[in-house]
Amino acid sequence: MEYTLKYDNIQIGINSRGAEQEHLIYNGKDYMRERDSFWNRKAPVLFPIVGKLRDLKTYIDGKLYSMNQHGFARDLEFTLEKKGENYLTFLSTYSDETLKMYPFKYELRITYTIIDKKVSVKYEVTNKGKDKMYFNIGGHPGFRLPMYANEKFEDYSVVFDCVENFDAPTVNLENGTLNFDNTIPYRDIKKIQLDYKYFEIDAIVIPNIKSKKVLLVNKNKKGIAFSFNNMNTLAIWTKPNAPFVCLEPWKGYADHSDSDYNFIKKDDIVSLKYNETYTCGYEIEILD
Repeated sequence: MEYTLKYDNIQIGINSRGAEQEHLIYNGKDYMRERDSFWNRKAPVLFPIVGKLRDLKTYIDGKLYSMNQHGFARDLEFTLEKKGENYLTFLSTYSDETLKMYPFKYELRITYTIIDKKVSVKYEVTNKGKDKMYFNIGGHPGFRLPMYANEKFEDYSVVFDCVENFDAPTVNLENGTLNFDNTIPYRDIKKIQLDYKYFEIDAIVIPNIKSKKVLLVNKNKKGIAFSFNNMNTLAIWTKPNAPFVCLEPWKGYADHSDSDYNFIKKDDIVSLKYNETYTCGYEIEILD
């Protein structure tokens, strides 16, 4: 079921399946991508893993578990828990089915709030079990490109608010893991002019990014500002010739190609004691 919320000049649509954002409409223009043959999602939440486990398996407390890419939350039915004048809060909780894939008792809340020309997306993960809980989490919103008429994909840039120096791990295309022994260096980067050639090997993954805000803008600096908090990695992804790009803030990422399958040793893992809550998220601001 899709829930619609309009406040001031912005309207959003949220699908209860995965609490996934379907629309972000400002002055009649929808900035979210369309589902198409390239990719059948729009803005899934990635929980309790980001990316792929090596061989789709992991060990937690000595027991073997299996999860598909990006975890299971994106395919669950969420409940609309709260609705206010300018916000919607959705809730997902553990079940017998999730416990077969992931042995922790959790609550996951996703709140969408409209503020001026901005949509805030907040993730809250609470440990409801007695044992310490471990997880990764991330966002995966996709934006249509080009956003305006008479433009092309290459007219857009991702502009960082800090100068970035990083070694982007390459993606093992056979199993989706990350190879940190074979990286692509990016030095003194303030802007990436988009080009499909960057995405022939999947995503640009930026671990330990300094910037907490990037712009996705055309030559006239129109587009969106994208900021994120409590997430240390940003990925930029599309498919060659696809009419969209995703800006993906992550707390954690796919397994290393040589992972030993130990879940709690995953990079950037979050741990919570009983009843503790971890909060993170991102904001999308219209620049028009």
